[in-house]
Amino acid sequence: MRFADIGEGDTVVDLGSGAGIDVFLAANLVKESGKVIGIDLTENMLKKARENAEKHGYRNVEFRHGDIEQRIPVEDNSVDLVISNCVINLTTNKEDTFREIYRILKPDRKGMMIISDLVTSKEIDADSNNTENWCSCIDGALTKENYIDSIKKAGFTNVEILDEKLYMELDEGKEDQEKRQITSISIKAVKE
Repeated sequence: MRFADIGEGDTVVDLGSGAGIDVFLAANLVKESGKVIGIDLTENMLKKARENAEKHGYRNVEFRHGDIEQRIPVEDNSVDLVISNCVINLTTNKEDTFREIYRILKPDRKGMMIISDLVTSKEIDADSNNTENWCSCIDGALTKENYIDSIKKAGFTNVEILDEKLYMELDEGKEDQEKRQITSISIKAVKE
């Protein structure tokens, strides 16, 4: 949300919306003329988000169940802004996810994606995945080059790194595995 230039009347989609915190922050910015749609895969989080919306009187928000890799439950070419915070790394095929984001964004440079995620200095193969590290968005991380390449393969031509910070160094303690650097990045991409 930090780099998202959200305007009054915008339609915003938050991928991996959880209990709805970013959805509600965005809803305050789009005002009554706008709409914010939270997408989550887990029914428990959707239930909690809907309860929070009801409790706090948000009428310009909606929470939908969806697998962001398969089909984001939003119409084609209908969204001004897609936001996501460390959720795309939980998908197994990032390119499919970015293709779905591209599909729902408005064309002609009117639709934009602002996401934060983690990238790694060295990808690990699927056999070496640690469940805890996967759930922490670490073992599903791509290198920065492969992450950006996935965005471009999905159709985005204008990809910009807005921020980049060392998140952690990971040493699995195994003799045959080198230390990995995990970096937090914020990326902006515009649909042409």
